[in-house]
Amino acid sequence: MVDVRVWGKEQGLVEPYPLIGHLVDTGVVAGALWDGFLAESQQALVAGELGVAPWEARSLVAFWAGLHDVGKIQRRFQFQRDALKHASCAALLSDGAFSGRVAGDSGATPLGHQVASARVLPSLLAELGYPEGTGRPAGRLVVRVAQLLGGHHGRYPELPQAREVFDPLRALPELGAGGWEVQRQEHVAALREVLGHPAVVPVGAGLSVQVAVVIAGLVVVADWLASQDDFVVRQQAAAVTDGGLGAIDALRAHAARAAMEAPGLLGDAGLGRAGFAVRGFGERFPEIERPHPLQVSVDVELIQAGAFEGGPGVLLVTAPPGEGKTEIALAAAAAMGRAARCPGVAFLLPTRATADQLYRRVAAFGEANLLGDAALTLLHGAADLNERYAPDAEPGSEPRTLSDEHDASSGGASVSAGRWLRTRGRGLLAPLSVGTVDQGLMAVLPLRHNALRQLGLAGKTVVVDEAHAYDAFTHALLLRLLVWLGAMRVPVVLLSATLTGRTSTALVEAYLTGAGRKPGSYELPASSYPGWLYADAATAAVTVPSGPIDTNRPSQLDVDVLPVDHTYDPAVLHGRLGTLLRELAPVMDAGGCVAVICTTVGEAQRTFGALRNHFTRRYGQEYQGWDDRVEHAEQADGPGGGEAVGSPEGPRLRLLHARFPGRRRSAITEEAEKWFGRVGKQGVRRPALPRGTILVATQVIEQSLDMDFDLIVSDLAPMALLLQRAGRVWRHQATGAYRPAWSLGPRLAVLVPVGGDGLLDVPKSWGDVYAPSLLRRTLELLADRAGKPVEVPGDVQELVDGVYDAEFASKTPELLLKEDIDRLTDTMAREGLAQLVTIPKPGDVRSLDQLTSSDADEDIIATRLGADTVLTLPVFEDTEHRRWLDEAHRVRFPEAGDIPGGRFSRALVRELLGYVVPLAHGEWRRACTTAHEPPAGWKNETKLAEVVLLPHTTGPDGPVGPLLGKQRLTLHHELGLVRERLA
Repeated sequence: MVDVRVWGKEQGLVEPYPLIGHLVDTGVVAGALWDGFLAESQQALVAGELGVAPWEARSLVAFWAGLHDVGKIQRRFQFQRDALKHASCAALLSDGAFSGRVAGDSGATPLGHQVASARVLPSLLAELGYPEGTGRPAGRLVVRVAQLLGGHHGRYPELPQAREVFDPLRALPELGAGGWEVQRQEHVAALREVLGHPAVVPVGAGLSVQVAVVIAGLVVVADWLASQDDFVVRQQAAAVTDGGLGAIDALRAHAARAAMEAPGLLGDAGLGRAGFAVRGFGERFPEIERPHPLQVSVDVELIQAGAFEGGPGVLLVTAPPGEGKTEIALAAAAAMGRAARCPGVAFLLPTRATADQLYRRVAAFGEANLLGDAALTLLHGAADLNERYAPDAEPGSEPRTLSDEHDASSGGASVSAGRWLRTRGRGLLAPLSVGTVDQGLMAVLPLRHNALRQLGLAGKTVVVDEAHAYDAFTHALLLRLLVWLGAMRVPVVLLSATLTGRTSTALVEAYLTGAGRKPGSYELPASSYPGWLYADAATAAVTVPSGPIDTNRPSQLDVDVLPVDHTYDPAVLHGRLGTLLRELAPVMDAGGCVAVICTTVGEAQRTFGALRNHFTRRYGQEYQGWDDRVEHAEQADGPGGGEAVGSPEGPRLRLLHARFPGRRRSAITEEAEKWFGRVGKQGVRRPALPRGTILVATQVIEQSLDMDFDLIVSDLAPMALLLQRAGRVWRHQATGAYRPAWSLGPRLAVLVPVGGDGLLDVPKSWGDVYAPSLLRRTLELLADRAGKPVEVPGDVQELVDGVYDAEFASKTPELLLKEDIDRLTDTMAREGLAQLVTIPKPGDVRSLDQLTSSDADEDIIATRLGADTVLTLPVFEDTEHRRWLDEAHRVRFPEAGDIPGGRFSRALVRELLGYVVPLAHGEWRRACTTAHEPPAGWKNETKLAEVVLLPHTTGPDGPVGPLLGKQRLTLHHELGLVRERLA
């Protein structure tokens, strides 16, 4: 008989909750998760590997989930100090069957109950008739089940020694014999009886790593849901009313109550499945008046032809920017997910800005195409700053903000995500997710709770946008992720505008390797451009377009290579500023929209400052086209908008990069999208002529942002990135009224830094952003064309591949050889490092603890080398030593006593984070002192605890930031955070 004095939960409860109650609750909730959350494809994999019917697999998984806490039946756990205040625990202590010191018990820190569960379960399962297996512990099913259940706190325990598998007391006598062993057996027997007496696993059944981690993730979620305070209190109260849980009939009634509540727990958490209506491409996207040929090809030859009906697979789509790849991905994901019984979608992008923009598009797609409600989450470190996504305040609390400007909004009702899914680490469990690629890559890093990320991906079609946009380290992690997705039978869509043929082949091969297809057993043809390639996971059968794919917007891209002396002195004829001003002259005279894309933030700031000073001299001191505090209101009225309030002369000038406070960067991005973005079927919207608009930016605008310019001026970059940037010039149709007469077609002007000898001279200020060998190869390829226009899309693939040609004929072979060696050495080092930090391929995993071996915090782990950043918070001090969050001294800095009860509301945290500026680690960080630490009360708020304050004083020319080491860091409203290196 189960002893109900053995407790499972007691924190916050008047009386401890019997362990058997929690075990039953968790098992029942796990069954509900199987029914309403776990993808049918994963259900089939579990059932297939266990050799049982799906309903039997459900019963087994529910039973296993209930067993997760059986390790709490041990002396050290039961007699914890806080629990001894309860009479039931005191009675248990005095019971002769449980009292007395255990042999070998040192009385040290209690043995973790999750480890204890992993140690006792093999013998308990064997006693039920599970096959014991032979050989090493790693190869025994009972050990794998025990180990995955032992990982319910996020980290899998190590394997036991072979002689200890069925004799756990040999190594851990503190588990307790006698009454402790009896109660473990009684709890297991009672749980099995109440959950329908699930059959034992048949002899010969196995459990692969990729399936085990999905079950482990399901157990974690079931445990979390069943441990919610309000649910436990209700279950406990009902049990007391019914006379307790000491009899099987009482436990059955308890399980029935849990079963009635379980669907509500899932619904409140936002857990479920996405269901998309079966529609044609035109019905899904009625706003597209004339679909691109690439869209038609995928729709007709894959979706309508039923190419996905064979199960999961990988779809690679390559095309220039503006060919509608996002719509293709969404339509394909809906069809692939339905066919593969993975109904959710996870859309992974290279940056936070691109994720924010796509979040709106996926929300609109979901609202128009879902058959019912399905939560959509936004996943990146600054998601709380997105007011369309994050709520203002916790339910039932009043929002408290620092200023009067606070506009709350969220996604549509059908895709809104509640508080449970917004909690750290849970967002990928939503039926629909949009986030940075890091959110997916962390599933293949040995981090705590990576099973949750693997579970979240397992029920979705995973879309990776801009698949070309990553360095060798991140690319290696992506390859490992694709291996895992292939093994888990997850459909994948890969999108790219400029992917080399070798890279695209590696991506598809990684997926097929995970799916069990051996290299050499299939052949991957070269992908057409624009085009697509689909490979079936089960057979490796490859489908390609039946013929060449046309485009709605074929173009000839004029590429002008402009050598410049890297100086901003306007007196230097071939200086950077002089050359840039000549390119911008038509804009100043006749208007138009131009993007100037710089290599670094510092370069962008210097370029913006030089242009601002020049325009001020040209148009007089009244010129303020750079200041949105003066010029902030566009009287938009359909395409073309209207004239801006402010200076009537001179082009509007804006700067956009990653070193602005979050709220400021979002405002500039939204303004840019309004000026240069597309408006439904009406083409592009832009400021009315004749006034020009110039956006100076870094690489933040080159990916996924849907903007259109009349001209792009760019620093030299690798060929693929130049072509990617060129996808923003003449991207959409614009009427003659809004396309200036001087812009006769797509044109890209490339500023090439050269030395006195006229040869490429990469500025030291560019650091290691781009490999010099790729810059040199790109420059020589462009020079070889002698001004010949680039046919888009016809020449794109050849140019992208040509940069990496092993037989590249250089005009400076010795110099290029040295640079190539440096690049390849760096690439090998990054790939080698990735192999060291990533988890093994599923087939190479010996023990599950290899998957969670790192103690690193997922908040600081990097999936992109060099991406480590510090969150800085500029603070402005006035003459009375009061502190403010803005240089105008309008928004007060919340001092220690300004937070009621010391508790930050969600709205306040979000608003504070809106003033934060990300800054790369460096010498400046080591020079920080206690003066740069946030108030003591902030340490209790996770998102604010690591913020570094940057105290600013007010000087005669405006705010002056702190001097840290040899760098002064000053925040300017129009420039962002400026790093000034002093001698």
